[in-house]
Amino acid sequence: MPPRRRDRRRPRDPSPPPSGTSAPPAASGVRITLLASVVVVLVLAALGFSGRLSQSPPHPQTLQTTARSVYERGLVKRDVSAREILTEHTRVSENRSQRHFPNPVLAYVTPWNSKGYDMAKLFSAKLTHISPVWYDLKSDRNMLVLEGEHNFDATWVSELQSNGSLVVPRVVLEAFPAVVLLEKKQKAKAIDLIVSECRNKGYNGIVLESWSRWAAYGVLDDPELRYMLQECKSSVIRTSDQKICCSWLT
Repeated sequence: MPPRRRDRRRPRDPSPPPSGTSAPPAASGVRITLLASVVVVLVLAALGFSGRLSQSPPHPQTLQTTARSVYERGLVKRDVSAREILTEHTRVSENRSQRHFPNPVLAYVTPWNSKGYDMAKLFSAKLTHISPVWYDLKSDRNMLVLEGEHNFDATWVSELQSNGSLVVPRVVLEAFPAVVLLEKKQKAKAIDLIVSECRNKGYNGIVLESWSRWAAYGVLDDPELRYMLQECKSSVIRTSDQKICCSWLT
């Protein structure tokens, strides 16, 4: 008979595995499932909590009219409390046409507050100039770009103008002052962009805002640069054939 071969396989150790060793695959799968469930529950709870925080408290959104003016209600004063603002912000006067101030009144309308568009139409008879915050003149490498055309609302502008208000959108001059003021070609390009947009959209003018942007560049402290700013304004008016009013926001 051929000799028997010895079994070289190691005998199994009946003692339990030490605590540091990994668990069997089945146990690992259970742990992963439980952990994933806990994470999902925590995420849903966090979303629900943040959703409750983001919900604004209920408050009346419908405009309430009153025969009493802001003077009669004691709202025109130096110190106005937050409670008074929250209480009165939806209450407006019944008088929508009679003006108490003989001088021009400029009102700004921001795209992020849609109610401003409705309020401007509602009280357009009291507002001589309405300036939607729509445009930015920026430098794109060696080019000037007028951004904000997508904000234009032809119906809204037409309704305001039919009520006698002048629509003068705000144009923020974010381009470097050296580009707009010192380079003759770029200055002419900036004027052409602004005037062309006014003509194409039928605006009555513009409000140029630059002082707050250019103060860091020393424009306010330089008499020559300030003179160039006034020349830029005059150039806009001349180029527009005297049909477009232009004012600086200081």
